[in-house]
Amino acid sequence: MYDLVIAQGQVFDGSGADAQVADVAVADGRIAAIGNLQGARSKEQLNARGLLVTPGFIDVHSHLDGNVTWEHQLKPNSGHGITTTVMGNCGVGFAPCKPEHREFVVALMEGVEDIPAEQLNAGLPWTWESFPEYLEVLRGRRFDMNVASLIPHSCLRVFVMGQRAIDGGMATADDINAMARITDEALAAGAVGLGSTRLHGQKTKSGIPAPSQHANLDEYRALGEALAAHGRILQIAPEFNQYPLADEEIAMAIEVARATGCTLTYSLKQTNEDPHGWRGLLARTRQAAAEGIKVFPQVLGRPTGAIITWEAVVHPFSRCPSYREIADLPITKRLAELLNRRERIVAEAEGNPGGFGRLYSRLFAMAERMDYEPPSSDSVGPSAQRAGQSTASYLFDALMRNEGRGVLLLASGNYADYSLEPMLEMMRYEGSILGLGDAGAHSSVICDASATTTTLAYWTRDRSLGERMSVPEVIRKLTSEPASLYGFEGRGKLEVGAHADINVIDYQCLDVGMPEMHYDLPAGGKRLVQPASGYVATYVGGVKVRDGGAQTEATPGELIA
Repeated sequence: MYDLVIAQGQVFDGSGADAQVADVAVADGRIAAIGNLQGARSKEQLNARGLLVTPGFIDVHSHLDGNVTWEHQLKPNSGHGITTTVMGNCGVGFAPCKPEHREFVVALMEGVEDIPAEQLNAGLPWTWESFPEYLEVLRGRRFDMNVASLIPHSCLRVFVMGQRAIDGGMATADDINAMARITDEALAAGAVGLGSTRLHGQKTKSGIPAPSQHANLDEYRALGEALAAHGRILQIAPEFNQYPLADEEIAMAIEVARATGCTLTYSLKQTNEDPHGWRGLLARTRQAAAEGIKVFPQVLGRPTGAIITWEAVVHPFSRCPSYREIADLPITKRLAELLNRRERIVAEAEGNPGGFGRLYSRLFAMAERMDYEPPSSDSVGPSAQRAGQSTASYLFDALMRNEGRGVLLLASGNYADYSLEPMLEMMRYEGSILGLGDAGAHSSVICDASATTTTLAYWTRDRSLGERMSVPEVIRKLTSEPASLYGFEGRGKLEVGAHADINVIDYQCLDVGMPEMHYDLPAGGKRLVQPASGYVATYVGGVKVRDGGAQTEATPGELIA
């Protein structure tokens, strides 16, 4: 008697192999059998004929460090086939942290990842100080997916160095030894690596840079040795907006991996200002890999930027005096007032477009569905001209679509030539990892956590502007590759004995909906959530967390290492 049999689906095991029609049986949270199980008895059976059966997707780049302490359904990841997520990226988080430093680490998270301090102060219980204590809090909680955490480098520096780290000081030999020891303790307690950032723009609202930006090679080497001893990851966000600085930083990070034997993963993207800089980083990565150094770039298969709606803090009309008068009204009342003030607001925007004027060539109005590879001719300038409108009036009407829930896509990165061909090259690099969904961060302006869904649907089925990827290839990159990188044993593949983290997908119906603003964070905070269709079922440890078009109330997910 099995707990569950998923019958006669097209089973993609996550290895990159083609599908085989088979039954998948689950017992006690594990995959018990795969094959022809006709006649097998089970407590539950799902007819998956014509459906894809895949391992659960693994999201390696989230910022849900706070969310996991106050909620159990981890939006906006929920509903996109994700069964494991990794937090603590880019060196920010909430542990280790002494009471006197809580205000700073909250301010740092607010500045770096755009999570309002008001929400964090209302939600964080602060029942820990050390990193092992933080993990212990998470072990007592359950979620709709599994969670794992990196050690945030900036928090580690402040924990050891105090105000000297906040002031940008260099670590002494004693500081470095203490950080290495605490890292070792955290890894032994279940951390899966260490996250760090070198991005100059990552700072508090008052302008204090993330402390990890001041770490030198000696500090990284000591941390790398601790990571290598546990077979764990160094994750780093280089200054990819500036070249050749980005190349110098990746060279430094590769040197750390070379000297210590630790595994390195870093954020790789195309900047519109330097469209070919990423090629140098990838060439350096390829050379390092040929030397046997373990280095894996993380990439996102769609433009980076922002989702802009009337509910966003910043939009093309947010500085207009006639809009500012009504900006604090509840959205329903605000929409009614917007219609009354249309002519005034449009005129004010035409007279002073502000910073948005230079973004018009990268701004696209979405109609009935999201288009992540729109042609330049669909940017708001040419679109307004075809409609016989000024750009400001066109933008206003675009935001008023769908009863005021209109959506603009700002493609400010990964889209220099109005093409995703560079992203295809990055994704196809053997060793690149699909990531950078940033769940939990910038929650009112992005929803890249839905990239798992768009990657499978768009890159294998819907793309018409260039080559596509194969279904087995994309599933491998969403499952077994990130699982292998992070050493998540028994995850990322459908094989006997593996954890029963499983997606059942209606491939032809797989799609993402238009982003919606939800006001369900602490202190009434808001976040964009993008609904998905096509997920018939998602199981975590054999327990169904998604049933058709809705999440269940089940929370079988736990802290994993």
